[in-house]
Order: sequence, then structure tokens, then C-alpha cells
Amino acid sequence: RNMAPLRIACFHSFRMSSGCLRKQMSEFSNFAASLGEQVEFRYLDGLHRCPPEKEAQMPERLKTLLPPPYFEWWNARESDDGAVSYDGEAATLAHVTDFMQREGPFDGVLGFSQGGSLAHLLCMVQEHDKARGLPAFRFAIILSARVTRAPERAPLLAASRQQPIRLPTLLIYGGGDNEVPAAMTRELRDTFDPACVTEVFLPEGKHRVPMLPPAEAACCRAFVGRFAGATGPDAVRAAM
Repeated sequence: RNMAPLRIACFHSFRMSSGCLRKQMSEFSNFAASLGEQVEFRYLDGLHRCPPEKEAQMPERLKTLLPPPYFEWWNARESDDGAVSYDGEAATLAHVTDFMQREGPFDGVLGFSQGGSLAHLLCMVQEHDKARGLPAFRFAIILSARVTRAPERAPLLAASRQQPIRLPTLLIYGGGDNEVPAAMTRELRDTFDPACVTEVFLPEGKHRVPMLPPAEAACCRAFVGRFAGATGPDAVRAAM
């Protein structure tokens, strides 16, 4: 019998958009096709609009391929003394929580680059900050992302290192990524229980939603396939 598709909330990269991520996953790569008809993607725009002067500086070729408007989940700024501030991050977490309450339930979350860092933040919140009221999800797919450096999230990060996140997670990253080097994504990986992580490392992979070779595409498809038709916490444990 036909199962209802798995619903996945999708978060785009810095100064991109829901429409850009849809194109990156469906037109410029085989990523969406690799997961097949067992999933339904729901794309969300970042809460904060990219400043017009920053949009004007973007390469014209990029704007032709992936047209504006562009959004961001936060703007990480480093001051001269090395302190980092994540402008807009708290508002984004509230915005995404509201979206997931309103549009859910979602089986999983997916994010690329800054969107992947957001997805990781949601994983930490689900594991260690249940009082926040984030609706539960059953798995995460994280592409080319790093851990948050927001000072406000340091306790959450410390908790995740001490008591790793027990959420089935598909982690995809590349050895040729110059924007989020592989070592940064491995630092994120180490906040999860190793038994819960399915890792797809592409040695030549750059900072983009990847074109998956057949074996890696099959691995990603099998990961989400574990959750198709499974409901409830017992089914999730069985899928791990």
C-alpha cells in the first residue's frame, strides 16, 4: 500500500531562499530525486531579508541562476576582540518553532550550510531544551554545516558534547569545501551519538548541494526509507 510521504522542513543557506534551495536540490543536483517519492519537502524562507547593499554585491551570474529575494537565518558578526554575535538568531528560532507548530507535524528537518547549522540547533534543542516547545521530529539531514558559535547557545553545545544527541542523522559533506571545511562538519558530527549518524563524505565535494554518485544516492535513499511507514518513538528506535 502507498504510505504517506515523509514531510521534511527544509532550510536554505545564508542569503539564499526557499526557491533557491528547491532549485539546488531538484535542478542543479540529483539530491531530491535520490530521496525519491517517499518524501515531501516543505521549504521555508529565512526570517531576515538580505540587506539591499549586500544583494547588489552578489555576482550577476548567481542572481540569474538563483534569483532574489534572498534571506538569512542570522548574521554572525565577529568584533575586533574576537567576540561573536548572532544577530537575529533568537528570533529565527522562535519563527521556525512557530512554523513547525503551524505547518507540522514534520518527520524530519533538512538544512544546507547556514540552514544546516539551524537544523543542528533544532537537534540540540529537541535533545536538551524540551521546555522550548519545539515540535518533535524523527530525523535530520545536514549538508555542509558547522556548529553555532552563538554565545547564548554555548550551554546547549556543551550539553550535546557531554550527552550526545540520539537522533538519527544523515550528514553529507565534502573534502573540497572551502567555505565550511570538512573538519568543521566533523566537529558538528561529534555532538551526535556515533550509532545515530549516517555519514556521506564526498572527497572532492565542494560547498554545494551535491550531485550524488549511485552508491551515495542509494545510501541517502535508504536512510529516509527507514522512517517510511514507521510512526512513534518505538518505530524510531527500531529504525536506528
